[in-house]
Amino acid sequence: MTPSTPRSRRHAEGALRRALPGVLLTLAAVCCGAYALTHIPERPQGPRYVGAGNATPRTGGTFVFGAGSDLHSLDPHIAYDANSYMAIRLVFDGLLDYDEQGQMVPSLASAMPEVSEDGRTFTFHLREGVLFHESPVFDGPRELVAEDVRWSLERLLHPDTGSPGVSFFARLRGFDDFRAGRTPHIAGIDVRGRYEVAFTLDQADQTFLSAMAMVFAYPVPHENYEHHIAQGDPGAVERNPVGTGPFVFEAWERGVQLTFTRNKRYWERNRPNPDRMVLIEQLSGETAVGRFSNGDLDVLTSLPAVHYLFFKHAPAWAPYMAEEPEATIRGLCMNTGMAPFDNVHVRRAVAAAIDREAMRVMAQGRALPAGQILPPMIPGYDPGLPSLQRYDLARAQEEMRLAGYPNGIEEPVTAWIGEGQGSLVAAQLWGANLERIGIHVEYRQVAFSVYLEETGKPGQAQLFPSAWNMDFPDPSNFLEILFHSQNIHPTASENRSFYRNPELDALLDQARGEPDRERRLALYRQANDIVSRDAPWAFLSNDLGAELWQPYVMNYRPHPVWSNDYRNVWLDLPRVRVADSTYTEGATP
Repeated sequence: MTPSTPRSRRHAEGALRRALPGVLLTLAAVCCGAYALTHIPERPQGPRYVGAGNATPRTGGTFVFGAGSDLHSLDPHIAYDANSYMAIRLVFDGLLDYDEQGQMVPSLASAMPEVSEDGRTFTFHLREGVLFHESPVFDGPRELVAEDVRWSLERLLHPDTGSPGVSFFARLRGFDDFRAGRTPHIAGIDVRGRYEVAFTLDQADQTFLSAMAMVFAYPVPHENYEHHIAQGDPGAVERNPVGTGPFVFEAWERGVQLTFTRNKRYWERNRPNPDRMVLIEQLSGETAVGRFSNGDLDVLTSLPAVHYLFFKHAPAWAPYMAEEPEATIRGLCMNTGMAPFDNVHVRRAVAAAIDREAMRVMAQGRALPAGQILPPMIPGYDPGLPSLQRYDLARAQEEMRLAGYPNGIEEPVTAWIGEGQGSLVAAQLWGANLERIGIHVEYRQVAFSVYLEETGKPGQAQLFPSAWNMDFPDPSNFLEILFHSQNIHPTASENRSFYRNPELDALLDQARGEPDRERRLALYRQANDIVSRDAPWAFLSNDLGAELWQPYVMNYRPHPVWSNDYRNVWLDLPRVRVADSTYTEGATP
């Protein structure tokens, strides 16, 4: 033993005494942590509440649902996004609608229209006794009549309205004269009586009835617009809708929530519905999951990938979860009127540079890789499409060389993306793919309403992720709306890539009126090939939709045409806490 040993021992003992309080605190923390881990309540493995078990549908209660961002507009002539449609579909009805099998059916029309032998005149008879909602704009109860249908369509199609739905009705007789201000009315809209109205087209149009089932064609009362114009605030109609639908608009606290009350004078008598509907805006996926698990949210549609597998593999949620492919296409929209995307080789390089399989993995399998505009369930989809877009890094690099950028593009491109961490993470994934071919991306995050407005203007946004949910199950609703040059406008363009191709326009015009189904689909397959080849979009994925609802939410399943459509739900009340019920995992009460 060396002379230094005693000193070393004392030093060690002193150090131990000095360290002992910290050691004890650490041990205490470890013990408390271990205790906490064994005593923290587990995440609920199933619903917190179930229904009362009523066999007969009934009225009452409050139904709460949400949107991941804010709503754009409640004016059916202006709105063209899924979030706004959730609210508009509560307040308004159309002459036609779709049933739960996706078949077109009469709604405000008493029957399907009579069609002339040449297929160009459609005569509608309205239901009698349908009333617009009570509103200060009326002196008393106001019945829907054929003149309202005419006024609504003409207001929709007037140039001053700036509606994105104009092109759907462009074949109405007298359309061009009305748009140019040469006539006060559209010649092809003929009011033949209080409850009868006919529409005559200049050319055959296989999509006209589908257009009449769209939100754009929902009848509105002229008094509501005139009232707000007289008040000096014509835009207020977007925040104060009046319709004939099953719910009456009550209030909109912008950026927070919208509320609606049951229409007690609705034309469909004895209809079971909640007394109140609450739509929460800017409800992030994480917050939505927490509120849904706690029973404070009645449906869950914005399901983050991190929570998807939990719900998918939780037996207790299985009866209340639907998972199926959706008629949706997601992609990168490139502004073909702005450099560098005015160069077709740059666009093709982008389409070939993106690893769609990596995106599928990141989305837990819910982003089904796509290389064309048409989803698999839409007629005209072609798995053997010659120009099918696919991940091919060598080809992407060659396209950059052909574009004149063998060493990449010096100037960064700006990508407009929506708010939220999820939007940024997804953008960074495809942004990293573009970095590999020499395209540097800078991100600009904006509110969804700003995104919708600004990306619809020429020369504004170079690059942005976009998605399209079908309006009706026809290839024209994807190819024509997104890529026909007639859908480029100073504002609110549907063709947001501002892509122009006379050959494509001619094909789409011919296909729209072609009565023979096989010849029509052949034309759309040609158009599909052109769009994939010219790449105004880099097509990325189709959605595998996942929705959940609470056990007490009755008469709800995802609709084949309308997203997040809650018009027909009713609540099995009073709801019962699971701990106090006879509920067992996986059982339907």
